[in-house]
Amino acid sequence: MRLTRGALVTIALFAVAGATTAAANDLGLSVGPVEREDGAFVVSYRVENPWTPRLTETLLRGMPATIIYEVGVWKRRPFWFDKLVLALKSEHRVLYDPWDRAFRVRSGAERRKPRTVPTLDSLESYLFSERRLPLLAASALEGNASYYVSVRVTIRPLSAEDLDEVEDWLSGEAKNPGQPERGVPGYLLGIAVNVSGLGDRTALAKSEPFRPTSPEEPAP
Repeated sequence: MRLTRGALVTIALFAVAGATTAAANDLGLSVGPVEREDGAFVVSYRVENPWTPRLTETLLRGMPATIIYEVGVWKRRPFWFDKLVLALKSEHRVLYDPWDRAFRVRSGAERRKPRTVPTLDSLESYLFSERRLPLLAASALEGNASYYVSVRVTIRPLSAEDLDEVEDWLSGEAKNPGQPERGVPGYLLGIAVNVSGLGDRTALAKSEPFRPTSPEEPAP
């Protein structure tokens, strides 16, 4: 049986997400055990080393960045690819404002005023300290099946389109899709990112396996 290109890509993604990630990562991403809390499953995770000296320097010079978290609940399937049961994603866009000497953070697709964070240390605490994320009700999983949670964190420079939105943050204007494109052309932004050495930084880690019947005990 021949597989289409799309099917091959899907299989590859499943294989990567289900692979063992015990090796250390330079972001220091760690995922705690899955716990039951008020009838639902909760996972905790944190990032110990989000910044590099180069990234810190460019952030303080006004280069924006996006922090992306992707969390998945996976059902283990022997002799086959693990099944994705739940996928959650959150994005946080960060920009340093030299006038206020503070960082502005906008999460998701929010259009309200961005959150102001005064220092790099407080920004690290806000975005990378331990988080406890509710996943799904215990009744949504098969009692005797084995599951685990994967967490991927990505730190990346913003795209040219996002830089336009950054201008809107500072000017207080809503972006009009009918207006001509402003800001830095995409190819120039790509050159700047490559020259600066600021490509994506990403890490993937996963929890210990668990069974819904007793989530505190690792599954065999």
